[in-house]
Amino acid sequence: MKTLFTLDYKNYNSKWKYSKRDSARGIIIFSENKELPFNPADKIALVYAEKLGYYKFPGGGIHKDEDKIQALIREVSEEVGLSVIPDSVKEYGVIPRFQKSSTFAETIFDQESFYYFCQVGDGSHQQNLDDYEAEAGFKLQITTIEQAVKKNMQYASDNPFDLAMVIRDTNVLQLLCGNTPEPSTAAAEFLLDQAYEQNPGPWKQHSYEVALAANKIALAIKENHGTMDPEKAYVYGLLHDIGRRCGVTYLRHIVDGYEYLAAMGYENAAKICITHSFNTKNINEYIGKHDVTEEEKNKIIVLLENYEYDDYDRLIQLLDATCNADGTKNLETRMTDVKNRYGSYPETKWNKNYELKAYFEKLMGKDLYEVIS
Repeated sequence: MKTLFTLDYKNYNSKWKYSKRDSARGIIIFSENKELPFNPADKIALVYAEKLGYYKFPGGGIHKDEDKIQALIREVSEEVGLSVIPDSVKEYGVIPRFQKSSTFAETIFDQESFYYFCQVGDGSHQQNLDDYEAEAGFKLQITTIEQAVKKNMQYASDNPFDLAMVIRDTNVLQLLCGNTPEPSTAAAEFLLDQAYEQNPGPWKQHSYEVALAANKIALAIKENHGTMDPEKAYVYGLLHDIGRRCGVTYLRHIVDGYEYLAAMGYENAAKICITHSFNTKNINEYIGKHDVTEEEKNKIIVLLENYEYDDYDRLIQLLDATCNADGTKNLETRMTDVKNRYGSYPETKWNKNYELKAYFEKLMGKDLYEVIS
């Protein structure tokens, strides 16, 4: 079965023991179209956690000595009271997931979730919920894929396991419609918090300053009849430096951030990890050590050559050069500080930042500092 993406939060010690618990999950879509991608308006049968406010695919843990299809049929029956037609079951993909266990000390939660397209028979029967499912208010709900994604993108929780589950299923819902998964605000904040725990430093506050400024600018553009999404701009701002989770590095953090988010299926956010440092697409203008292999350096060059910059790339480039961790939001002050610390600042990169400032001021119809201060 093909891997759709991998959720590896890397918030654990690789020397810890593993706790393995695989699952099977059903994709029950009511559509005349039987091939991918589906229409966002197509109806889908999902579990709705009424008391927690999220949608998930019906399914759960595979018992010992139980095969995946048996588990799928049993779990769909128990969670939503529907009977899967065995001959209709078709593989879609698997999602590996790794994160620190919330149950056992020094243990890595290791799960492969196997997703299957399936059809169900007419009628329904009584659910058979466990205590957690009953407390969460699990119930069958037929909704559109679009509405399920919208609801889940608004979901936030302090429970890292519930959040990871919702992130996983929201990504799958987006993939079903042929869309590149986008992180929700809660998902981005969770990833940033996990990264900061691994490598504390002012880079986290810098990320928040960039995100807050990006949100304000995107909102001002939207109010001026533009098309930017303030929430997406905020998320990209939060995640642009996520590669710093691996330690104090330079060019290395760009590669680490890209690979981390791309593995999760977040290709658009991963792109920002690459583009935010290269407003002229010239890797030789990177300010700092080139602490990567030649192969990795060439990978960055190829990606930059093939990327077409959009306004989200340009916005994070501008704000990465404008916002400091201490709350300072002034382009010349920040660039001068970088120049003093590193001994130089490429003239073309410097001038491009002012070009970007003028570009976004035109889109907003306002002065940059008036909006982000």
